[in-house]
Amino acid sequence: MINISDTVIVAIITGLCAVIGQWLISRQQTTKRKVDDAVRDAKLDDRLAGVEKRLDEHNGYAKLFNEISTDIAVIKNDIKTLYKAKE
Repeated sequence: MINISDTVIVAIITGLCAVIGQWLISRQQTTKRKVDDAVRDAKLDDRLAGVEKRLDEHNGYAKLFNEISTDIAVIKNDIKTLYKAKE
């Protein structure tokens, strides 16, 4: 039968505990990282929604500006026509 000394048994147990401890720490950090990533993604989604809302609002103003520019051109043309009719 193999004679294993107490020192070898203690070394094996210590090594196993160290490996298990590192595995538990790694698992905890991975879980924390997933939670942090989820929180960050939620914040980014909120910011993106805000940017999209402002972009939609801007596009509405751009459309109105185009319509106003067309109306101004028509008004200028009408004024020119009125001045010509007056002369």
